[in-house]
Amino acid sequence: MSGGGGSLGKRIWALAAKETLQIVRDRATLGMLLGVPLIQMLLFGFAIQLTPRSLGVTVVSQSNDVAAAVDQLLSVRSVKAEITVVKSSDAAWRELRRGRITVVIFADESPVRVLVDATDPVSANQAIAMMDGLTQRPSNTPDGFSPFAAPLNIEKKFNPDLRTQPYLVSGLLGLILTMTMVMMSALSLARERERGTLEGLVAVGARPLSLTIGKLAPYLLLGVFQGAAVLCLAQMAFDVHVAGSIALLALCTVLFAIANLALGFLFSNLASAQMPAMQMTFFFFLPSSLLSGFMFPFSAMPSWARSIGELLPLTHFLRIARGVMLRAVDAEYVWREAMPIAAFAFTAGVVSLLYCQRRLKGD
Repeated sequence: MSGGGGSLGKRIWALAAKETLQIVRDRATLGMLLGVPLIQMLLFGFAIQLTPRSLGVTVVSQSNDVAAAVDQLLSVRSVKAEITVVKSSDAAWRELRRGRITVVIFADESPVRVLVDATDPVSANQAIAMMDGLTQRPSNTPDGFSPFAAPLNIEKKFNPDLRTQPYLVSGLLGLILTMTMVMMSALSLARERERGTLEGLVAVGARPLSLTIGKLAPYLLLGVFQGAAVLCLAQMAFDVHVAGSIALLALCTVLFAIANLALGFLFSNLASAQMPAMQMTFFFFLPSSLLSGFMFPFSAMPSWARSIGELLPLTHFLRIARGVMLRAVDAEYVWREAMPIAAFAFTAGVVSLLYCQRRLKGD
């Protein structure tokens, strides 16, 4: 009995030692085990916050003294107000619709009218709480005088009921496309290499460009179908309608899908098999979902995290999707946000073609 038990213990020990050695030698698996928790700790510990650090406030007034009074009244609030002064209500409304500011204060009207961008309910509630400071007598001033009489006429725009579904569902369009397009295209060439059929594609005269287009075209059609399905489900199940141009949103969705497909195909060229390609996909998807502003306010992140977020195509597509669907933004704003996506798609596509050429040559 004891001999059998000792033999069993030795076998278990040998198998555990063998598995440990395989994990140590497999850099991709080791990176998943150690790198993912580290990235999550860093992002959630240093980059992610639930409340915005600052809110953009535009004061529409013919008097600079009123703007100075607003600045003084809001300076004691926990959330910093980044105040700008304009004399045109059209300019203020344009900036609010584009999502560059959260609050517009028409200081010369009586009662004072306040417009709040309620697209993001978290930021909207912070802004409404901040506006309470305009009617309070600040204790840090000699006379404790406030130029604004209560109550303020606060209007919540674009999402007046402060529902979370419009904000999240409009963002899901980009998140779903990122996950599926990168993952499926990352597996495409790696699958051929793992099954040993890549040599057959070379034998029939496949070239990098034709191979890339032929492999990715079906997934692009799938992405278009996914986008249409998300929009239909958003309207039927969650009562989230597209307020702006559907054509603009469709064009940007196709561009965004191409960018993710190009990146996934690059991963497929770099990976030796399907599992490493999947791991690359996960390492890209994790920061994309956290640093793009999908769930957490983009303005709440520190500057270094926002700099990384600006490089991600999902960040810009979320602004387009939410802008078109909820605020009916103009074409100029859409194209300005689409340019970084196009640059990302071009760069990823060129690098992917270069690596594909090397793979087909057997380098």
